[in-house]
Amino acid sequence: MVSISDVASAAQIGLPGLATPALPGSMASTAVSAARGLAAGLSTFRPLGLAMRFSVNVAGARFDGIDLGAWTSCEGLNVKFEYETIRSGGEYGSAYILPKYVSFEPVTLMRAVERPYSDAVQTWLRLVSAQWQTAMGLPSLGDTVTISMFDAYQNPDLPAATWQLQNAFPVAWRGPSMSAKGREIGSETLVFEHDGFLEPSL
Repeated sequence: MVSISDVASAAQIGLPGLATPALPGSMASTAVSAARGLAAGLSTFRPLGLAMRFSVNVAGARFDGIDLGAWTSCEGLNVKFEYETIRSGGEYGSAYILPKYVSFEPVTLMRAVERPYSDAVQTWLRLVSAQWQTAMGLPSLGDTVTISMFDAYQNPDLPAATWQLQNAFPVAWRGPSMSAKGREIGSETLVFEHDGFLEPSL
């Protein structure tokens, strides 16, 4: 008789992304639970986004799309609603909120250098550099950067969450510090500005 553990193990073999040793303890348990759910034909597993399962894609008017691949970390994905509090004379129990503007921080991506995705980053940087050098202004410069987070099933057609950052353009890239005496894996950092991810859905 085949046990649930055997089926789950077979499911992990069929889904190598779930059997990676990079998964921390709690995430590994989540991945194994998902594999067991798949093996048992269950559809009740909650599609929770995993923080270490996300990819980045950039698209613009000058190209169809560039797959920047998976990254180790993503920082700065947030929004802040700026406002001013105004109090009227004689009204001591309430105040008026005056909306000012919505602001977004630069997004910083980090990962190990990996072909072909590191080459794709250089392709995007070259395209932006060429446009800057031809004196074309910022209004036509921005591209759309899509960050997709996946659950334990890692279905590329059904991400757990997606953020589309409008009018994005790179402002900094940093490559690895290389030394013949070192043993570290070379890493790269990409920083880009954007106008946010709260555009109304069409």
